[in-house]
Amino acid sequence: MPFLSTHCNFPQRTFSPCVVDDFIRNFLKKRGMQDTLDRFNSEWYEMQRKGKLSAEDVGVVPDIYLRNQDLDEQVKMLRGEVSRLKSVAEKAKSTWDKFKKERDFHRMHHKRVVQEKGKLLVDIKRLKKHYSAYEPTLKELRNKYEMAMKEKMLMRLERDRSAGKVTALEAQIRSLEDASHAAMMGTSAPKGGADEKVADEEDG
Repeated sequence: MPFLSTHCNFPQRTFSPCVVDDFIRNFLKKRGMQDTLDRFNSEWYEMQRKGKLSAEDVGVVPDIYLRNQDLDEQVKMLRGEVSRLKSVAEKAKSTWDKFKKERDFHRMHHKRVVQEKGKLLVDIKRLKKHYSAYEPTLKELRNKYEMAMKEKMLMRLERDRSAGKVTALEAQIRSLEDASHAAMMGTSAPKGGADEKVADEEDG
């Protein structure tokens, strides 16, 4: 932002001669003193009409007064410029403070994210190491489980095969028992008839 120099070089101005009454009128107009201006004009023209004004009263205003008036206007202009620049500087400072707070917030947030990232990486490495230590045990347990399942399947097949053999043997035993029982029933009937025949012969 450009700064005003402490030594302002204003261009040298030339002042046109100005009579006293015009000087006073300009002064009153610039300050908005309209009622005073009207009263001044009324009284001035009245005194001029009656000849109460001397040549000194209606003469030219000394150059020093015109220079003072011009310097006063420059001072007012510079004060306005300083006030405007001060307002701009305050707005810039407010904006800078806002940006600074946002920068500090994002910097702190980034720092926290980096710390959390580092912590997560450490946890991941620790978990990988922990898992790698259990990997052989898990592999062994997996192999044992697969072997147990195979043995269970073989035992189930063997059980089903044995159950089939038992069923077949039971059927065969029942068949043999039925055949034996039928044979015994068939041989017991003729033997009884021969005994009766022998008894009849003895009686005769």
